[in-house]
Amino acid sequence: MPNFPLSQFKQVGDLIFISGQVGQKEGKLVSESLEDQVIQAVANIAEILKQNGLGLENVIDVTAFLVNQVYAKQFTEPYPTRTTVTVKSLPLNAKVELKAIASR
Repeated sequence: MPNFPLSQFKQVGDLIFISGQVGQKEGKLVSESLEDQVIQAVANIAEILKQNGLGLENVIDVTAFLVNQVYAKQFTEPYPTRTTVTVKSLPLNAKVELKAIASR
């Protein structure tokens, strides 16, 4: 991600709070496709979780900025809670940003 003043994640007790992730890899959007961006944003979350010994099954809440049905293909039941927000713009002019909370 570009050099923003933020931490990629913070752990508080058994909870991992993950900063918003856009569909970027190595500082650039993976493509203009919304589906590709959602898949990469989830992959970025999965990588942060992996670094903490967790996986997507540990995600309990997702806040989604500009997302659609592509999101549903990335998580399995029982689905995490979710908030969807429409915003004017996202970093790198991304089409989606996902913020997550996971639990150990």
